Order: sequence, then structure tokens, then C-alpha cells
Amino acid sequence: MDLHGLLHEDVELWAWDPVECIRDLIGNPLFKEHVVYAPAQAYADHEGLHCVIDDMWTADWWCDKQKQLPKGATIAPVILASDKTCLSQFRGDKSAWPVYLSIGNIAKEKRREMSARATVLIGYLPAGKLGCFTSDSRSLASYRLFHHCMSLLLQPLIAAGQDSVEMVCTDSMVRRIYPILAAYVADFPEQCLVACCKENRCPKCLVAADERGDPLSSPMRDPQLIKEILEKRKKGQHPTEFEDFGLCTVYSPFWANLPHTDIFLAFMPDLLHQLHKGVFKDHLVKWCLEIVGEAKIDARFKAIPDFPDLRHFKKGISAVKQWTGTEHKQMQHVFVGLLAGAVPRYD
Repeated sequence: MDLHGLLHEDVELWAWDPVECIRDLIGNPLFKEHVVYAPAQAYADHEGLHCVIDDMWTADWWCDKQKQLPKGATIAPVILASDKTCLSQFRGDKSAWPVYLSIGNIAKEKRREMSARATVLIGYLPAGKLGCFTSDSRSLASYRLFHHCMSLLLQPLIAAGQDSVEMVCTDSMVRRIYPILAAYVADFPEQCLVACCKENRCPKCLVAADERGDPLSSPMRDPQLIKEILEKRKKGQHPTEFEDFGLCTVYSPFWANLPHTDIFLAFMPDLLHQLHKGVFKDHLVKWCLEIVGEAKIDARFKAIPDFPDLRHFKKGISAVKQWTGTEHKQMQHVFVGLLAGAVPRYD
């Protein structure tokens, strides 16, 4: 409690200059054979009718951004990843919130190698419980704290993205580098946190909460429009779009001043929660269990013979309480064959 009788809590932000991290990555001689400095187009046929999008430099995003920059500019597509992680469930309930950075100039095969260290830790965000706030205001306070800390962490990217920074690259050439946020990797709740929207809404587009999953086309969220709506709300106005878009009262999103950045296009699919757990486990498996029956599905999993590199669910799947991404993938390997003949056909 301070002198005014208000409760407060000290939080810590651990940060490393992201521009210096990019300088280290783009100049690392170990990546010399795996770094690209300009966009390229690849085609599957000689006529150029079927475009192949593989690494980041083959996508339209890089070509479009390159046209907006001065001649001779080199883009360093910044890839960020963050995930609030529980460190202990039994002693103190400790959590950490790391933020990682990589660049799209490095080939994805090299970037994915853990031993290559092509992804670096640039900071730890505060992961405290904010007990100085009431239960009603604590959630919103944590949202605003996240954006404030991310703004401090990524502050160097603003000037660098506007004016460029000279860096020595892996081929010993000096280039003017424009670091631009291109991709943000996070789970779905954190995507909504970054997008300043509620968790029952899509962080990328404006589809209504009760229309998610319907076969329709919805407009993408516009960063400039979202910033204008939040600014109006900050001034005490009540624009109808605020509720229509499912926004939260985070008035200063960290991405607001990052140059050439569309945060809503930067979100990558959350394969674990949206595909493996969402589409497969929570929908497909649930439907099949209701149609076929839990006991029959378990019996079929038990009857599958052992095979190298394939998990044998000896007790079935109904007894598994905590699922991992690996277990979801192992189920997917055999699920189609397991269902064959499980339900009688009616001609």
C-alpha cells in the first residue's frame, strides 16, 4: 500500500534490444547458406501458371512490402512468438511469459533446428497475479499491462522500421535493413489479447460470434480502423463498431505505431488448439464417440497391433485425461482405419 492508501504491485520486464538481436541473426556466418535478402517467385511449371509458396520470401507479402520501400532496401521480416507458461503447479504456481524472435530471411528448415539457435529470447513479460486489482478489473488490467510491456520491448523496431538500420550480413555486405513485424505466433487466447478483442470473436476478421464456422466470407480487421475506434472510446465516445467488433478497452495496442505492420494478417494458425485439439479432438472425435459409442471406440483402439513409431492405446482413449499434441497426432494416424465398419451402412 502506498502513501495514498492505494494497493500496488511491482512487476518486472526483462528485455533485450530486438534490433540488436536481428543484427546478430542476419550477420551470423553460420547461416550464410540459408539467408535470402530479396523476395522471389517460384512456379511449379514452365508456363508460370502455378505459383509455389514455400519460404517467406516466396509469398506475396514480401513483394508487396518491397514495393513500398526505397530502392535498395532490404526487409527483415520479424517473426514473434509468445506464450504464457506455467512453471509449477504444486509450489507457488509460478508462471513465465517469454517472447521469442526470429527473421524470415532464414530458411524455415534452418529456423526450425533447435541447435541452430535461429530463434532467440528477447524478453520476459510480467506474469504476476495483479492482486492489487479487484476481480472485476484484474483481467482488463492484465491486458493493458501486456500491451504496455510489449510496447516498451518493441520500441526500437519503430525507428528501425521507418528509417532502416545498416547491418553487416552473412555475406559480409552492408545493407540497409528494415525490420517489419510479419508474423506473430501465439495460441488463440493470446491472439485475441494481441488483437484487443474478446475471446468469443475471431482475431483476424469481423465474423460475428454466432457465425464462426459458417461457410461465409467476412472482411478482415483493419488496423487503422481499429485504432480509430479505440481512440474514440478513450475520449469517452461510444462508437457502435466497438461492440460490433467485440473489442476490449485497450487504448494503446503495442502494434499501433509499428511501421508497415498489419497485426491481423500476422497471426499464424494455432495448430495445436485450433486443428489438433479443436477440429479433431473437440469436434470429430466427440461426434464419432456419440455415434459409435465410447466402449466400441476403446475396444478398437485396444485391438490395434503394435507397430514401430506408432502409439498403442492399450486402455483406449476415454481414460486419457491430459492430451498432448503428440497424442493427437498418434490418434490421427489410425483414426480413419479405426472407424471403418464401426457403423452399419444403410443403403
